[in-house]
Amino acid sequence: MIHRAAGVILLLPGLALGADAPRPAGSVFRDCEHCPEMVVIPAGSYVIGTPAAAMPPGQSGAESGPLVIQVPQAFALGRHEVTRAEFARFVADSGHEPRPGCRTWDPALLRFNEDARRGWQNPATPAELLDNHPVSCVSFDDARAYVQWLAHGTGKAYRLPSEAEWEYAARAGTTTLRPWGDAAEDACEWANTYDVTADSVYRLGWPHAGCRDGYANLAPVGSYAANPFGLYDMIGNVQEWVQDCATGSYVGRPRDARAWEWLGGCRRHIQRGGSWLAPPDRSRSAFRGDAAASDRSDDTGFRVAMGMDQRDARTAGDH
Repeated sequence: MIHRAAGVILLLPGLALGADAPRPAGSVFRDCEHCPEMVVIPAGSYVIGTPAAAMPPGQSGAESGPLVIQVPQAFALGRHEVTRAEFARFVADSGHEPRPGCRTWDPALLRFNEDARRGWQNPATPAELLDNHPVSCVSFDDARAYVQWLAHGTGKAYRLPSEAEWEYAARAGTTTLRPWGDAAEDACEWANTYDVTADSVYRLGWPHAGCRDGYANLAPVGSYAANPFGLYDMIGNVQEWVQDCATGSYVGRPRDARAWEWLGGCRRHIQRGGSWLAPPDRSRSAFRGDAAASDRSDDTGFRVAMGMDQRDARTAGDH
């Protein structure tokens, strides 16, 4: 990690800048002691979205009109969602402090409610916070600030993933609705979603997965089985910010893995993966949610991506 003090750049021991030897697909690495653990995702292609015939009842057409997407180069993706400990190091080093306020569960009102007292340091869920819980109550702007700090500190091309990269990595070569298959009731070995355990506590009024995953709300990262690419919690736990602007369909999107963004930026961004409170119809590889860039909730976090082409490092964190 690089620290800047009084105009002096300090390089922490064990971190060397410069070209790395190529890393094979599936390899796991960490660029510094406090950097997220990363997995190399191979280049390839896949069909993004969900055919109309397979779309769960009641879902919108935002993911319809499937397209063949080319992922032309290998990239790296966080093995886990960014943890509270990793985010705390960023806040301490950078001085960035997310503004207070988060949409969180109110046990008195028995509903989700905007609470100005809550934030990433004290979300209402879970009641007992651990360093290896995924950070939540963070906005898109907070997530972007984190990857910019990581990129500038390491000299590597850290950024948020595009939604095309995210779905490609979540599917991990599968064509079913979920990485483990089509059946929602098989989720509890693989993901922390709205299950029997959560339903017994929160009674949110929508269907549950029909199994028990052991957690009524957030679980520590890596508590369930990894997908075929070696990634954990791609479905469930916290829904994850990606770089793309929110769109109502895939009409006109790039056919490669680039993020789909507007000149001048956008006010709403895509969220992927569902969360611990997401019903089965949202706990799928192709499901697309979205929210305002300033939105914070106790079921929303993120993971980081990194370009493997060293030319990417010149623009790392500039999104």
